[in-house]
Amino acid sequence: MLTVAAIDSAGAKASFSSYGATMVDLGAPGVGVYSTLPGNSYGSYSGTSMATPHVSGAVALCASMNPSMTAFEVRSAILGSTAPTASRSEEHTSELQS
Repeated sequence: MLTVAAIDSAGAKASFSSYGATMVDLGAPGVGVYSTLPGNSYGSYSGTSMATPHVSGAVALCASMNPSMTAFEVRSAILGSTAPTASRSEEHTSELQS
């Protein structure tokens, strides 16, 4: 399992998103995401429901390219390829100080 927070284009956590060093594994774009809509149209939406598909796609790509990997190995590969953002670092620090 991977838990996903929504972040904006600057890497800041979205105000509506879950957070915390022990509650969320990584952040993904979830603010102002351009997406497909019913009726053959497009629109910009925000939410963790926009962030999670980014991570799901990365998991699917990793697993398809490495079919012998276990779920734990795929999870480790995804988490090992993330880049820290200021918002996650601040949360981690505040979690440790609490």
